[in-house]
Amino acid sequence: MVVGAIIFSACDKKEKNEFNKPAAYWYQNIVKEIKFGNLEGADNFYASLQSEHINSPLLPDAMLILGQAHMRKEEYLLAEFYFDEYLKRFGNAQNADYITYLKLQSRYYGIKNSSKDQEFFSDSLGAFDNFLDRFPTSRYVPFVQSMQVRFVLGQNELNKGIVNVYTKQHKQEAAQKYLDRIDDELESSTKPTPSHIPWYVRMFNW
Repeated sequence: MVVGAIIFSACDKKEKNEFNKPAAYWYQNIVKEIKFGNLEGADNFYASLQSEHINSPLLPDAMLILGQAHMRKEEYLLAEFYFDEYLKRFGNAQNADYITYLKLQSRYYGIKNSSKDQEFFSDSLGAFDNFLDRFPTSRYVPFVQSMQVRFVLGQNELNKGIVNVYTKQHKQEAAQKYLDRIDDELESSTKPTPSHIPWYVRMFNW
């Protein structure tokens, strides 16, 4: 993964005297850099913490605060990376729904920042379905359902844009394919306002 390579290559950037420190040293510096708004520095200290203290009980907290810090700074890919790592290494029955919810939040908010394609929407909606199947009694279910609805509406808007493109090109069969993917019932019940800058415009740039 590219994100992982970026983070863990940070170890090479440490000064020569910055090694063999206690886990608390690295953790305190992670917190300090986050407070200063220097997330690159915080990532560097995290790389040192996890490389020198792979079994430290401070690692889960470090992953969590870094994921949340990157999400606040709208660096959603990095946020999702940290939440993924947390789930892989420290996920359990008590925290899996919360961390998965944070991961879905990263994906949900990240849609504002860049063009997304059908695969992104399909994967994301699958992740929402998976959450609801795995954690049907979670306190976060209403929030996940709300994000899921907004994702379906976003996918509808993208499909409408694609229909429009194919219609202008007189490719009716292709247009109908995407027209059939639009959730008309949800559109009718929610009456969504179109995005100011539609995703399909940024996606196709036509």
